[in-house]
Amino acid sequence: MTSTFKLLGAVIAGTLALGCNISSSPVIARVEGIQITPNRISLVPLQAADLLVMVITSRGVDSSGAAAVLQWSTTGGTIANGGIYSGAYHITYTSPQQAGTYHFTVTTSTGSPTATADIAVTLTPPPISTVSVTPGSVSLALNDTTRFHATLTAQDGGVTFGRPITWSSSDSTVVMVFTEGYVHATAVGTATITATCEGHSGSATLTVHQ
Repeated sequence: MTSTFKLLGAVIAGTLALGCNISSSPVIARVEGIQITPNRISLVPLQAADLLVMVITSRGVDSSGAAAVLQWSTTGGTIANGGIYSGAYHITYTSPQQAGTYHFTVTTSTGSPTATADIAVTLTPPPISTVSVTPGSVSLALNDTTRFHATLTAQDGGVTFGRPITWSSSDSTVVMVFTEGYVHATAVGTATITATCEGHSGSATLTVHQ
């Protein structure tokens, strides 16, 4: 009986010793990529564009900004950092006065990884090619309000900004549509929300429930 207790005590002591050697250091997320949205832009001189920069780590999107110290630069124009929220850095880029092709680059303090957005600055705004609306589908409770966003892509393939957009609804009894893509649910049903710019349109579906 005594030898049994001695053996049990040795097992417990060994287990405690192993437990004390278990590392409690935090798991460091590895930065795997940087995303700039949009990564291709078409502007006129001295025009501002809102960009989003997201850091992708081995544990997902870095929503706090703690995973890496970012460095950004541009070959022309100016950059203003609006801070990080909703998992993304909000950057305002303003194009230079001269027409040309420029680049906005984001990297870490180690120089890797790196992401670059291409910026075309032209004296004449390029015509719009496509209009897309996001989110593409929304379910909204009665009397609630939400917002849709329209992305304008020019014929040169770059996303452009500052063009007038007209918003409309296929059923005004279901939803009221306001400027800047805001909508307010007024009755149960389904409606198509459309954004139109320079003769091109994009749409999304809104379903209103009780």
